[in-house]
Amino acid sequence: MTERIDNPKARRNRLICRSKTVPEGWVVVGEHHSPACEGDGANAWVIKLPGRREVVLAGSPIPDGWAKTKDTTTDTGSGTAAGWLIEKVKNQL
Repeated sequence: MTERIDNPKARRNRLICRSKTVPEGWVVVGEHHSPACEGDGANAWVIKLPGRREVVLAGSPIPDGWAKTKDTTTDTGSGTAAGWLIEKVKNQL
């Protein structure tokens, strides 16, 4: 079950191994090394539930209700990489 987005604790960063699937509703905001994951170097994704505006890695899944608004570069924690600014889509009447 995904944590509620309006829960401030849910916005904390989490690590998952690159070999795992990013959970639905979550985005990739960086990369890191974890001894719990296979391989050397940046073998884990830094993931989080997105806020209203978020910079994500270019390969990150974009959850329903968010849209890419601008391409950018981002500090991944182990260097820089291509990324996207995503924003929550406003409800349309």
